[in-house]
Amino acid sequence: MRESPRIVGVETTYTVIITRDVTESTVVEVEAGTPEEAEDLAFDKLSNSTDAEWRLDDGSWNQSGAYVTAVDRIDERRG
Repeated sequence: MRESPRIVGVETTYTVIITRDVTESTVVEVEAGTPEEAEDLAFDKLSNSTDAEWRLDDGSWNQSGAYVTAVDRIDERRG
């Protein structure tokens, strides 16, 4: 982690987004002649779906370490 120079007695408020990568899966049934065609048809069907049910893959939430994706200074002048 990088150390930033600090001015003693001056604190600034930040929001920090911490991210964990997870995977989700859904099942799409298609009829196709080849596995490659099945993949294409499944993506087409999914992109046209409004009610796909995605489920968190077992254990995927604990496979990698968390990391920072953004650090934003909060503008103290906001009301």
